[in-house]
Amino acid sequence: MEPVLHSEKFDSKCMEHLLRERRKQMNTGAYTMLEIFAKALQTGGKVQVISKGSRQQETSAADENLLTSKQGSGNCQEIPVEPGYYRWLRVPVEKDTEYEILCEACRISLCYLSGCENILETGVCYLEQEKESGRFVKGRQKEQYDSPVREAYHFSPWKNWLNDPNGLCWFQGYYHLFYQCNPHSQQWSQMYWGHAASKDLIHWVHLPVVLEPQEEILKNPEKLKGGAFSGSAVVQGDEAVFFLTRSIGPHIDSQETLQQQWMTKSGDMLEFAEEKLVIDRPPQGASFDFRDPKVVKAEGKWYMVLGSALEGKAAVLLYESEDLEHWNYTGPLLVEQEDGIRCIECPDFMELDGKALVIGALMHHHDFQGRYQMCRYYTGEFQNGVFTEENRGWFDFGSNCYAMQSFEHQGRRISIGWISDFYEEHLELEQGACGSMTIPREMHIQGNRLYLTPIKETESLKAEGLYKGHGENVCLKEIHPNAYKAELEFEDNVPFSLQLGGDAKRKILLIHDELGLRLQTKGVKSEPVLFPAEVDKVEKLEIFTDRRTVEVYVNDGEAVGTKLFYDIKDSGCFILHAETPACVKNVEIFRMKSIWE
Repeated sequence: MEPVLHSEKFDSKCMEHLLRERRKQMNTGAYTMLEIFAKALQTGGKVQVISKGSRQQETSAADENLLTSKQGSGNCQEIPVEPGYYRWLRVPVEKDTEYEILCEACRISLCYLSGCENILETGVCYLEQEKESGRFVKGRQKEQYDSPVREAYHFSPWKNWLNDPNGLCWFQGYYHLFYQCNPHSQQWSQMYWGHAASKDLIHWVHLPVVLEPQEEILKNPEKLKGGAFSGSAVVQGDEAVFFLTRSIGPHIDSQETLQQQWMTKSGDMLEFAEEKLVIDRPPQGASFDFRDPKVVKAEGKWYMVLGSALEGKAAVLLYESEDLEHWNYTGPLLVEQEDGIRCIECPDFMELDGKALVIGALMHHHDFQGRYQMCRYYTGEFQNGVFTEENRGWFDFGSNCYAMQSFEHQGRRISIGWISDFYEEHLELEQGACGSMTIPREMHIQGNRLYLTPIKETESLKAEGLYKGHGENVCLKEIHPNAYKAELEFEDNVPFSLQLGGDAKRKILLIHDELGLRLQTKGVKSEPVLFPAEVDKVEKLEIFTDRRTVEVYVNDGEAVGTKLFYDIKDSGCFILHAETPACVKNVEIFRMKSIWE
């Protein structure tokens, strides 16, 4: 029931309470669609969406933003929900109207308002269920992300699971990031595509989910797994063409697993055309691991690369096309001869700075340092459909960056990678998220080596300075919140130890000594693993510490390392001890702004 003002005399505390209660009402504002992911817990489950009537502006001088509600007819939309799997419900709603959502014998995992005219600017409006009242109210973005185990300035979903970036592109004034997601929990499961948009690659708005798993998977989750796996986008005039893998098979991967390549199109990045099958089976000798199409134009042709294994060796397979719809297999672009790799995932291929560049994520691979599932890059020449390797290296020495994807816009080649949790260090908290994206990185090749630098737009996130100095060691023990950037310069390849988080028992360190430069953790699951950078000397560092994530850029992008480190106290540190402090040319540390405020 709406609160009623019994007197013109109304003290400030009562007014605050009234405003708080009114703001809890689920008012549609400019939105015209309610999207609900619901699963019945037993037979007879249902969701009711009840209209409470339109709102009008309260003219009280006490607060011009106070909203009142006219009780309407109580119009109710009732949707039955089947048990056993999540249904994606789309319920039309009226603008500027209050609604109540009631659940009977069902669970709602994700709920939001969509369908407004300027949704690329505003994003969706997430709704969350209050514990005490059971009401669905508008979620507060700043509060949702204000957690010591959630990044403040790296992209992550509203909640639950995220992995590979998909369909990266610039289209009609916005950057678009699609990604693999499980809207229902913080673990990998049947795959949907989530979506976000940005004007600067830094500040993002969340957009509606765009793709879901196949119906037979949704209805048989105990027997089947798969869904809308990874893919890419090509912008063609006033539409974007998307390519993705549809996967379906038993829970344990086997020859029964079927992975096919599909295409679809969109003119607004919100509605997608019916999907069309373009490659129905892997070529002779290839594994059932056959996925993650990346499409690029080179030598005047369209090429598609796919991750797979060929005769037992991890491989990138090459297809070509004249029209983006009919594809011919031309053979392997690259075969990785190293043993112990199940397949290559999420391959990328491009021409960059006069060279050809191939990148692949190595599934089930361990290197001699114990690092798991690294991404490797290969530079060389590409002529007449043949790639000749000249050099190779690690895309990210921290091994918490996987499945990167790149795109080109205005002369820049930009990549984003999935910050993965292969060492199973994730802390699952209520309303939390598992998975985020790296800072977008500009890519270049120098001397046959890949260089990665944070895009210049990250500079806009710098806030107040926390320290500036040189010729001395630095000890900042309480950086709150734990979100900062450090810029360092050294002389004479000086040895040093730098603590970037933790306490006496649990630490994340960047160490430079006679063994080289490396990230190292103590007191956590990844402690036995070393994370060395392939550099001969250390002259410059850019370090982005963002609560659970550390990204280290060495010597203007000569090497980059991404590492997870969870610290629930949300008080960071920066403790530098150089063997010869006089060789510390410069240190500057800045607090970083949240992108979610």
